[in-house]
Amino acid sequence: MTSVAAADHEEPAGERPGRAARVRRLLLTPEAGVVAIVLVFLAISAWWLSRDLRIVNPDNAKHINIALQWYLALEAGNPGEPLRIYNVYPPGTHIVGALGAFLFGFKVPGVAMAQNLVFVPLLALGCYGTARIAFGRRAGLLAAAFALGTPMVISMFHQSLPDVPMAAMVAVTVWLLLASDRFSRVGLAAAAGLAAGLGMYTKSTFVLFVVGIVAMLFLRGGWRNWRGVLVFVAVAGAVTAPYYLDQFTAIEAQATGHLTSPLPIWYDGLPYPGRGSIDNYTWYFWSLINNQLYLPLALFFFAGAVWALRRVVRAPRDSGYLPELLVGGFVGYLAVSMLVLKDPRYTLPCLVYVAVLATGWIGQLGRRARVAASVALAAIVVFNTAALNLGVGGVHSINLPNAVQSPIGEYAFQLANEHGYFAGPPRRQGEPLVKLLDGLADAGAKDVIFDEQTFGSDGYHLTGLVLLSLQSRADLPAFTPEHVRGRDTAWVVRADVEAVGRRPCLMSPLADDGTGIYVYRGRVPQDMTRATPDCP
Repeated sequence: MTSVAAADHEEPAGERPGRAARVRRLLLTPEAGVVAIVLVFLAISAWWLSRDLRIVNPDNAKHINIALQWYLALEAGNPGEPLRIYNVYPPGTHIVGALGAFLFGFKVPGVAMAQNLVFVPLLALGCYGTARIAFGRRAGLLAAAFALGTPMVISMFHQSLPDVPMAAMVAVTVWLLLASDRFSRVGLAAAAGLAAGLGMYTKSTFVLFVVGIVAMLFLRGGWRNWRGVLVFVAVAGAVTAPYYLDQFTAIEAQATGHLTSPLPIWYDGLPYPGRGSIDNYTWYFWSLINNQLYLPLALFFFAGAVWALRRVVRAPRDSGYLPELLVGGFVGYLAVSMLVLKDPRYTLPCLVYVAVLATGWIGQLGRRARVAASVALAAIVVFNTAALNLGVGGVHSINLPNAVQSPIGEYAFQLANEHGYFAGPPRRQGEPLVKLLDGLADAGAKDVIFDEQTFGSDGYHLTGLVLLSLQSRADLPAFTPEHVRGRDTAWVVRADVEAVGRRPCLMSPLADDGTGIYVYRGRVPQDMTRATPDCP
């Protein structure tokens, strides 16, 4: 099969250059550029996580909590527990987070940083490798830059959700599948099977994003290399079996629910669109523009997709891996669209297809146009990185007359959004609560309990508060709060300051809503208007 990759020219043979010259040439290679991008990304993540101190959102808190649960299992000498206990999600991403707790401490930043250290290089490697095979080394560099400059990727590596780790494993699997030369290189086919098997431990929907490219590789010549195909399937099956066979019944029930359950509420009382509607199949199109990429990067992708389709139609025998990339991404998009429950991040694992198609066409341009497009892409990546990490650039979009004010912004085109996807720049609105908890610990409160009734709305939730407390010296009890009594127990309550009529220990740090934080020893008084708060 002929490749569409532009050849990366090598220098003619001649006198061997000196060591300094060799080092200089090495530092100017596309591979060195990918390494530099990864290191910069990791350094920024480390800085961001060290500066951020917030009550994390419920989804993020859920996954961090699972990771810390597996940390406790590993610490107790039960390494098989994550495979035996069904916790809705496969344990792979959470195990990486648990290992981070061993390295960086039993805190939120340690879990997130471990996932950065593992999955940022894998995402860059997968996108670079896939683009290098399809289009050449320089395209590989651009694809890696595109992936790590994607707004949603920047935001989600500040969190601990499993979708971007899954995107990284999809990228590595796609790279190794292409490298296997349609399963003819059995060793690489086995490596692809290993990557696919491990990818299934990030999230069960992983298979949706590789089944299309596997089918195309098989149909377009892979069927001749049956040994490689069998090795790929066997290795992937052997890796996934310990978890998926044991949890098959629970996973089957969960999958059936995602396909057949009634339409859940989306926003403002509106349900998600029906499966047969146009709105359903364009849902992730708007999410791609307004949540994942924003319009500047989306235009690169649309240009690449159109170029690839024209190339396949005009010269199908000379289209290289373009059909595989197009079908792989489309099948992933279509399959996720069939699920009842939707979220803007659910198609993020298509990123390897998007990044490679968005950058591969640039190498087919003339020199001046190629340089201009590369510089424009680099500028967008730098802007996105600065905007989402530092909170600069504002919020800008192009709105059509029929634009919808929804989470995915139908008929609007997001240009920039410094707030990102649930992250944005570091925030420290949880710092006053941490200082309050430190004060209570210093004052002798052995246990601290957040009142469930008053900390369940307006951005507050108990799991997030417990995770925030890990940054403090206070202890939160792991038993039923109703059974806790005594002077050494502090109850933290949120209430309307005007209604209580007494000065709180601190005003609510999440919103200027007139509520304050009160502390009482032993129990919450029945009449807070008559009780004096016990502030540290």
